[in-house]
Order: sequence, then C-alpha cells, then structure tokens
Amino acid sequence: MRILSLSYHHLPYYLKSCVLYFGIFPEDYSISCIRLIRLWIAEGFVKLKKGKTLEEVGEEYLTELIHRSLVQVSKVYVDGKARSCRVHDLLREVLLKNGMDSSFCHVLSKDVSSSKQITRRLSIDSSSTLSFDHSHIRSVFTFNQEEWPESLLNTLSGNFKLLKVLDFTDAPLNHLPKYFGDLYLLKYLSLRNTKVKFLPESLGNLQNLETLDLKQSLVYEIPAKINKLVKLRHLLAYYCDYNIEFSMTFERGVKIHDSIGCLRALQKLYHVEANHGGINLIKALGKLRQLRKLGLKNLKSEDGRALCASVENMNHLESLEVSTISEDEVLDLQSISTPPQFIRLLYLKGHLEKLPSWISQLKHLIKLRIFWSRLRDSPLKALQNLPNLLELGISYKAYDGAQLHFEGGFQKLKVLQLRDLEGLKSLIIDNGVMPLLKELHIGPSPQLKEVPSSIHHLRNLTTLRFINMPKEFQRDVDPKNGQHFWIVEHVRDVIFSYKSGTKFGIYENFFIIPNC
Repeated sequence: MRILSLSYHHLPYYLKSCVLYFGIFPEDYSISCIRLIRLWIAEGFVKLKKGKTLEEVGEEYLTELIHRSLVQVSKVYVDGKARSCRVHDLLREVLLKNGMDSSFCHVLSKDVSSSKQITRRLSIDSSSTLSFDHSHIRSVFTFNQEEWPESLLNTLSGNFKLLKVLDFTDAPLNHLPKYFGDLYLLKYLSLRNTKVKFLPESLGNLQNLETLDLKQSLVYEIPAKINKLVKLRHLLAYYCDYNIEFSMTFERGVKIHDSIGCLRALQKLYHVEANHGGINLIKALGKLRQLRKLGLKNLKSEDGRALCASVENMNHLESLEVSTISEDEVLDLQSISTPPQFIRLLYLKGHLEKLPSWISQLKHLIKLRIFWSRLRDSPLKALQNLPNLLELGISYKAYDGAQLHFEGGFQKLKVLQLRDLEGLKSLIIDNGVMPLLKELHIGPSPQLKEVPSSIHHLRNLTTLRFINMPKEFQRDVDPKNGQHFWIVEHVRDVIFSYKSGTKFGIYENFFIIPNC
C-alpha cells in the first residue's frame, strides 16, 4: 500500500485526477476506455494540444497510466489497442482514501448511505436511502441499483446546478423529469441500458452537453431541439434485440431531424434511421465535417448517391456502418470517387451488386464486415492487398458463390469469419496466405461437406470455430480416431457451436483440445 501511495503521489499533476477517477467505480469494475476518456474530458481533466483532439490527448493520458503499471488492460481491440481497463483492488483502496481526503469523490453504499462531508463527485453503489451535502457535487454515478431511488431524482431537482456528469448506465430508470433542462452546465449524460423511452423537450437547454449516450435505452426519437446543442461531440443511440436471431431488424437506430447538420462539433453519430429523414437528412450529414464515426440504418437505394456525396466531405471519418431497409434493397455506394482516407472500420449490410471499387483504396482499413450482400463474384482479389486489414467478415448471405479461394495477400489478417454462406461448397487456402491468422469461424454452410484440408496451412491459428455444422465434422477431427484430425492438430482450441433457442448468441459449445 505504501509503494502504491508513492506511485500515486509521484504522478504528474495532470494524471492524478485521471487515476483518482477509478475510485468512483466498484471493485473489479472494468470500464470502456472510450467511455473513461469522455468522462475525463467532461470533467475538464484533459487539456487541448495543438493538432490533436481532446479524445486523442485523453488516450495519451491513459496510455501513460498503463505504461506506469497503475492501470491494467482488461480487453484489447484486434489491433492491440486497449478496449477496457481497470485498476487493482489494492490501488483502488489507495485511490478511495485519497479521493475522500481531498473531497474528490465519496462512495455511498449499503453500509454507508449518508455523508455530511463535502465532495465533488458522488458514486452511489447499491444504496437505498440517501443523505448527503449536494451543494458542491459536480458528478453523480449509480451502480448495482435493484430499484431506482426516486428520492435521488427529486433531490436532483434544483439542487445540483453545478452538475457536469450524470452517468445512469445500467440503472433501473424509466423516465427523465422535465427539470433536466435546468442542469445547464451538464456535459455528459448517459442513459445506457436503461428503460427510458422519451427525452424531455427541455433537453435543448443543455447547451454545454458534449456526450449523450443512449445505447440500449428505449429512446427512439430525438427531439428537434437537439439542434441547439452546438457543443455535442458524441451522440450514441441504438438498440439491439437479443431475443431474436441476427437479422436486418436485429438492431435499430433513432429517428432524428435533418437539422442535425448544424451540430458541427459532432464526432460520433450512430445509429440514425435514414428512412425517416430521407434525402434531406442524408444531405445534412455532409455538413458534419468532424465526424469520426457514422452509423446509418434503413437506407433506401435511391438515397445511396446522396450518401456517397456526404461521405466524401467527411475527411476525418474512421468508422462507417451502413445498412439498407431490407435484404433485397440495393446498397448503392459505387459513386464514392475519393473515400475518406482514414477509414479503419467498415460495415456494409445490404444487397451489393458488386463490391465498391473504392474499398481497395482504404490503406488504413483494419476491419471489414459484409452482410447480406449476395455477391456473385468473389470479393477476395479486391481485398487481398489491403495492407492493414486485421479482421474480415463475409457473413449472412454476403456471398452466393460455391467457392472461396484465398490465393494470395491478407498478410496481416488475424480474424476471419465466414458465417451463414449457404452456397459455399469449397474453401481453399493456399500455403503462405493469411500467415498471421489467429481465429477462423465457419458456418453454417450446409453445402460444405468436410473440414477444409487447407486449414492445415494456417500454422498460427489458435481458435477454429464451426457453427451449426454437421456432427460428422466433429467426429472427423476427433483426436483419437478422426480421419481429418491431422488438419487441426496444430490448433489450440477447436470449438463446435450449435444454436440453442431463439435468442441471439446462445450456443451449446463442445471443445476439442488436440494437444490432450
């Protein structure tokens, strides 16, 4: 504990508040790095540097804390960047003590449900009755709430004029009162995974709001007055129905007005229901020149050209996800002549008559997913020379052909998903192709009759997963007497997954461990 205290006290001033922030979260809590950095920005911990966004500077702060071994990385993206992080329990105790001593943060729990101590941040963990001095509070977080304490919403009314952060992630909350518009200094509002259905019209008064997180909430329509939130940087809103099978309707976005074009500070906007705004909404998106991430649902084929024109204006775009209103609707993205050069993630969902030629120009692309595209020609030659591609998914009727032949390229690819390709009869992988591949997912592909022998060439493969493939596949690679065991004997984990029930992602898994 003494050594950890010294590590904290020897930190540069600008990192002390950042690491103290981990004391807000419960023990063993792993937080998304992106969410953490947005919170730091809302609190004013991150200082602007010339030529960099606040998010980029915040990422540098987090990287420095990781390199100092104060913060642990709990999950990583396919490119190795930190996805979520946490602190060790012992360090958390140090941070809690320093946080309380300096009035940085106070944690209310079942054991401690009241405090007369002055504090700037309040973390409410499993508390039912609350009593505290609220005059100095800038931030409120809730965790592990079985029932929502109505007294908290009542207390917020008129008493928290200094609030900058309200994080109600996972709270059993079903409404927001009208007075939320009185929280004029609010910069960060999260209703993620709550039961909130409507946003009050007074939302338009929150003119300092930078992040509005509505992921997995029930909000479906954004009030028109959002056009007053000119400082808004992140609007995150979509809902996934995990009670149904993966399909075009599995995920929905939100309805938004075409006045969104006046929010010039927006960096992330996803997902938007394009069919409710039509051509005017698509054109308005072209005014958002700072966008880094854009997600569109229910695009109509006639709006494809307008979207292409808007995307060409988004010079900083790094992530683009587009899906059509149905599997049969053509996804027309052919007319992009100069795509944003920094695109790293690309998801295309809809009937593509052919793969857009501009994809081969995306030198920074690391992740590509293609769904329901019904491509008749193999897309592999157009993709094999993408220099930084790490993850490729050709899934859910994306390809109608009988054969996929990996003849060359894909030198950095680590993850390959070939899901639900009904017509696939043959998978051929030449020796030397995909030399760094770690994960391969295949199935269901009812026409594929046996384990592809060229999997033997993938010498760095660690995970091989077959989804809803015939039981014969499992018997054929049995370590004791399977005739095709030689194909997979070098793979650490061979998994056979069979769909269980109607909910998305629920499988019964059987593991074959070749080395045992």
